[in-house]
Amino acid sequence: MAKQIPTSFTGATNVDLVNSTTGAPASYASIVGNQGSSELRTQIWSELVKRDAREKNVLKDFIGGEGSGKPIIEKRDLSAGGSDKVVFTTVAPIRGQGVLGEAILKNSTETLKFGTFPVEVDLIRHAVSWTQVLKLMRFTGKTLDQLSSEVMSEWYARKEQDDSLYVARQTCLLKGADNALEDYGSKGGALSYSEDGLSTDLLEHLKQRLIATGGEPTQIRTDGKSGHEIPGYLFFAPDAGLRPLRGDQDYLNAIYYADSRSGDNKLYSGEYAMWDNILVYSHNNIIDTANGRQGSPLAPVYYLQAGDSLAITGATASLGADGADWFANWSGANLDLISGDTQWDDTSATLNGNFLAIGMSGANRGKVKHFKYTANSISKLTGITAQGTAFGAASNGIGANAATSDFGQGDLIVPADSNGTPICYGVMMAKNALYYAKGAVDAEQIFHYDDFANSGNDAHLNAIGMQGIRGWRAYQDTNGRLPGLQLIKMVRQIPGLAVA
Repeated sequence: MAKQIPTSFTGATNVDLVNSTTGAPASYASIVGNQGSSELRTQIWSELVKRDAREKNVLKDFIGGEGSGKPIIEKRDLSAGGSDKVVFTTVAPIRGQGVLGEAILKNSTETLKFGTFPVEVDLIRHAVSWTQVLKLMRFTGKTLDQLSSEVMSEWYARKEQDDSLYVARQTCLLKGADNALEDYGSKGGALSYSEDGLSTDLLEHLKQRLIATGGEPTQIRTDGKSGHEIPGYLFFAPDAGLRPLRGDQDYLNAIYYADSRSGDNKLYSGEYAMWDNILVYSHNNIIDTANGRQGSPLAPVYYLQAGDSLAITGATASLGADGADWFANWSGANLDLISGDTQWDDTSATLNGNFLAIGMSGANRGKVKHFKYTANSISKLTGITAQGTAFGAASNGIGANAATSDFGQGDLIVPADSNGTPICYGVMMAKNALYYAKGAVDAEQIFHYDDFANSGNDAHLNAIGMQGIRGWRAYQDTNGRLPGLQLIKMVRQIPGLAVA
């Protein structure tokens, strides 16, 4: 039997849902435009920020729900508000012999061994503001809803990414030798720039350390033919620390003999090959024009700003300025992700209290100097003192190119070890390495209006922002171990830095 066409559609023409303002159905513009439903516009804005932020997060492929087997497990508890706790439960496997034949089982049962650990969540908020002058200019060609959602999603993605890596790094550093490989260098434990770069031997060693603490393979890649998830381990690191791997002879031979003979070869494509069932994932840290942190918690960086001065002799009071988060990614920043919480605070003055200054222009171009600092906040390094008089002769494999004049605006500083070798970190991750908990609200849109308003009730000062409830914690098993994480301190290659 033929289907009947509704009479309402008989003779109807195409309906412009974007621009139509009369008749039925209602247009998209009338539903969500300036005169439309403010509640719906808010929901669309929040959903756009969440989806866009996740796409911009470099860790997006390694985040999954409970049972996904991903390195980062995301769980949302809609009943959790600020300062609440989302509780995760772990159950230890059972062993034993069981019983045979007609033996009585009731006296040979195993006891379930439960372990619980809470992930505390807290409310975080941020916003962007403007005056009505911007609304009058409209030089961007975009609406303020579009502009605000773009900048807030970029911030949300970066915050989610940086906080995840910060928790992984600090948890391992504060746990100590069980989860952090640091003092393995050829210079009395310190690293040599020319000798101690990342190698296949170090990757294999990290994997064995991860397995020894109970790390299970994670779902890191999909088979192109069957579509099935293939378990393995993830090594996530900045490209500056992975570069020495391309000089490892075993790695080069494997690519030369086993990889494709075409432009897709890893040596040409810039990718890193799987090694010993380890997915080597390179993270490129792009330096932008933001007024705050640069790099990542695994490879922080700071370019001297206008007004900064770094003397090559004596002491310098501080670097940075109040009101921004210039050094939030640096070890020792004591960044609280939960109100008043100190679980990741770095109280040791010896933990990464060194940096290397590199001249980027003028007489100091390519010249270096080793410094120590004794205190750190998210916006400043303080207690800075120059080290040595002719740094770089031979001790760390960097050429004898010590700076001859003070450093200034545009020059680069990067974390270093006690030997003055520039460093970064890499993290090996297993199944369920980190738990990422979310609460009742996520990327909820918030507003603020101030000063005089016109007849249309448009205030002079406007702000749109977002708020969400979230928290992190590394997975802890019933024996109190952190089986999913292993951190390694690595030599960090700096373009233009001479080698002895």
